[in-house]
Amino acid sequence: MSETRALRRWIAGVGSGVIVAFAASSAYDAWRLHQQVSQSTARELSNLARALSEEAERSLQAVDLLLTDTSIWYRDTGAKLDPTDIETALRTRASATPQVSVLTVTDAAGLQRFRSRPTGEPLADVSDRPYFQAQRDSRSAGMFINPPIVTRSEGRPALVVSRRLETPAGHFAGVVTAIVTLDELREVYDAIDLGTASALLLTFDDGRLVVRQPPDPRADGRVFHDLSSAQTTEARVELSPVDGRKKYIVSLPVSDRPLVMSVTKDFEDAMAPWRAEMWGLVGRTLVLALVGLLTISLLLRQLRRVERDQAAREQLEAQLRQAQHMESLGTLAGGIAHDFNNILGAILGHGEMAQRRAGSDADLNRHLDRIMQAGARAKLLVRRILDFSRSGVHDRSLLNVDQAVEEALQLVVPTLPPAVTLELAPRAGSAGILGDVLQMQQLVSNLCSNAVGAMPEGGRLAIEVDARLIERRVLLSHGALPPGRYVELRVTDTGTGMPEAVYARMFDPFFSTKAVGEGTGLGLSVVHSIVSDMGGVIDVRTEPGRGSSFALWFPVAGEAPRQSRDREAVAPPRGEGQTLLIVDDEAPLVEFAEELLAELGYEPVGFTDSAAALEAFERSPERFDAVLTDETMPGLSGVELTRRLLTLRPGLPVLVMSGYGGEELEAKVAAAGARALVRKPLNATELAQAVAAVVSRIAPASASASASAGSDDRLGSPPSSASSASSTRAVDR
Repeated sequence: MSETRALRRWIAGVGSGVIVAFAASSAYDAWRLHQQVSQSTARELSNLARALSEEAERSLQAVDLLLTDTSIWYRDTGAKLDPTDIETALRTRASATPQVSVLTVTDAAGLQRFRSRPTGEPLADVSDRPYFQAQRDSRSAGMFINPPIVTRSEGRPALVVSRRLETPAGHFAGVVTAIVTLDELREVYDAIDLGTASALLLTFDDGRLVVRQPPDPRADGRVFHDLSSAQTTEARVELSPVDGRKKYIVSLPVSDRPLVMSVTKDFEDAMAPWRAEMWGLVGRTLVLALVGLLTISLLLRQLRRVERDQAAREQLEAQLRQAQHMESLGTLAGGIAHDFNNILGAILGHGEMAQRRAGSDADLNRHLDRIMQAGARAKLLVRRILDFSRSGVHDRSLLNVDQAVEEALQLVVPTLPPAVTLELAPRAGSAGILGDVLQMQQLVSNLCSNAVGAMPEGGRLAIEVDARLIERRVLLSHGALPPGRYVELRVTDTGTGMPEAVYARMFDPFFSTKAVGEGTGLGLSVVHSIVSDMGGVIDVRTEPGRGSSFALWFPVAGEAPRQSRDREAVAPPRGEGQTLLIVDDEAPLVEFAEELLAELGYEPVGFTDSAAALEAFERSPERFDAVLTDETMPGLSGVELTRRLLTLRPGLPVLVMSGYGGEELEAKVAAAGARALVRKPLNATELAQAVAAVVSRIAPASASASASAGSDDRLGSPPSSASSASSTRAVDR
């Protein structure tokens, strides 16, 4: 009897000890997870605030460039033109900056004289406006951002951005203003969802509110001194003066402008994952407390079985949430990249034309080289954003993976620290996959950069490529492999590894473990997007303190022997007088294409309005030998324009340009009957080759067709290519 009692006490003591130990462990895990969630939220808000601040600065730079250019033009040329020509010029200039609603010229007395477009309101006296008085009273005011007002031009709340107008002698001649409506600012920020009771705020440096998204009537007319006085990359926790709730807040200046970008996230919303985990910890502790002395072993085995099942289900749910989250952010990123592509195309195109005309001026050539180098870096950044959003246009082909990885490493090796040892084992032979060379370079570069970052003291970086046959379905960490032939690209490091919290979020966009300012958090998210886009699967193995291994699995598409790379430069192909119809709503891109193609022997005719281009084609369908059109335009899109043109003239060669859109757009372009879809931005050589590919075997339009076009009062038919392009732009836009 005493032995039974002793055994009972021993079991009770052991059971109680297990429960106490589990409770203590749960309390520690709760504290640790709370710290991790708090740090991750702060880092995410800081990255987002910095990105939004930089985007706001880029928008203001574009507006400032427009105002500066307009003020110089008006001083030197515009003031001498008649009112109709001035308004036409203002309209053309304003159209190149989408965020500007109305561009206005006001005289020295404060009376509005000219607008870029009619607003339905009469020209007003703005001499009482602060921006007018600031520009009138000081030559050093520079770009002045007026606090939000209801404009007299449109009767809408807006920011008025202004610059001083001067006479050639330097005397005050008025102001030029650009109106940026608050509704347009709200639309830009509307796609970013931080959760319930969270917001984005743009304020002046004295705390006056410019715009809040989402809108809240309680914030109208408030002055947020705390936001402007606490500008730092570190997140702080404070009570919101609007709703009284506890918030994470990050406030950053918009460059040297008198503006502050703030991001707030509700504290309770940010801690929701932690609270959910706490319920699980409390539940497990209570279950253990109620377990009988004789059933402890059975319950532990059952709990292990349940925990295994729950881990698989949570993994699948997490993958679904991640896919939905990345898809929504990808849509936003792709839209921004599309708009930037048009701006970048004009910069690179006109920069390349300027290089051709720079002659032997060493200083000018040096400045132009710096512009083109920066443009090339921006082009790669846009490509990276489009790859993340899965909305880029890719030139897929059968790639030899061994060769693609070796070529990508040629760009990576020079950047490796001396303490990192690289080991390469290409063993896939001639196994080929369908892919894009540039995307393969991004995969290798991003994975190597991630590995090097995990080895601050140095270590071993191993890259292996193998062809494998999978006979049964295999479940990996981030997907499953059905049976078939695959190429495995594995990148392994001997670095610090990843804790569980980092492992769960490693593919989230803008998530980074680096210090603020040292990374954007897009590297691994781009890897995930590219691999998914290529039909592959990722398997990640990691152990804290022991390193990490990223394995990318791609289905084999066929045999791809190694190819020799011919790097010899080839002169752009020339035309033989073919007449080309060029349609793009970005005027600088049309101008670049016209000048380049005219130099190459073509007869370009450009339009910035797709409806006007269609009208000109309807009057003389046989005049044009080929068409080059942008896809995303107001009114008729490039695909719809292609359908209309081919209805009028079947067999007409049409090229559609786009920097935004993947396989779905490729299918639409092919269904419309266009010859090809080409990626923007195009440099001079790429544009020349794309056009030559469809018109090299086409004779120029007949003399009768040209004569017919020449009799058209609207288009005209000047004797040279350059004058034809200029005339068309002046009349048809």
